[in-house]
Amino acid sequence: MRRHAPDAPQPLVFAHANGFPGQSYRSLLAPLAERFDIHPLDRLGHHPDFPVGHNWLALRDELLEHLAEFDAPVIGVGHSMGGVLMAMAAEQAPERFRCVVMLDPPLMLGFDALAMKAVKRLGLTDRFTPAGRTVGRRDSWSSPQAMRDYLRRRRLFRRFTDQALDDYVEGGTRTLDDGRVVLLFDPDIEVAVFRHLPDHLDELPDTLQVPVGVLAGGESDLLTPHRCRRLKRRGVRLAEVPGGHMFPMEHPDATRRALTTMVDEMLEASP
Repeated sequence: MRRHAPDAPQPLVFAHANGFPGQSYRSLLAPLAERFDIHPLDRLGHHPDFPVGHNWLALRDELLEHLAEFDAPVIGVGHSMGGVLMAMAAEQAPERFRCVVMLDPPLMLGFDALAMKAVKRLGLTDRFTPAGRTVGRRDSWSSPQAMRDYLRRRRLFRRFTDQALDDYVEGGTRTLDDGRVVLLFDPDIEVAVFRHLPDHLDELPDTLQVPVGVLAGGESDLLTPHRCRRLKRRGVRLAEVPGGHMFPMEHPDATRRALTTMVDEMLEASP
């Protein structure tokens, strides 16, 4: 049990995106340690007791097991998959949270939820989610530099800051005896996560009992303006950050400022 002294910094638990272990976010999270007690999670989905499955319910339970280590409510923050899991955990156990901030979450509401149900039923998840692009992805390189050079040419990583790319190379791999580096996040698990995107969360904004907010990438192809308007209509606090879906790695300073502002607003509104 992690005990929280009354005068200690607030615990902030960070849940990562699919495929990006918690240490990939060092350039975003490290400066936040001046204000919060930071706890990045490592690799959700890799514990044998919580295999990836229907609607990420086991992943939610894995997250709740991590939160059981704290004796006080936490500030829950998550990027993409991690943001949705934080909200799912807060719906299940609101007493464990002060507030939740989701960074560009794939939160399927309204028609999106219905469409995802149909895609799963028809066996088309690999066509309509990133699962298809992830199948067979490369998972090893001859050296860390070879990995950096390769990733710089990939669209997803092209706009990462140099430090954020280094964080991913160093925090998201292990080095073998022959000097090769191998991804820590199992690509097969990454594919499974995409294939089981939750389709049951349409009522979540109405049922959450803790303050919740979303930071959206201004150029995100996931949180489009239409989806942002839908979130606002459902009562979700929303702010925009420069960059695409991976804005925590593209604009870590702006993300940190927007995050702390949103957390402060929510804690002030709900002390």
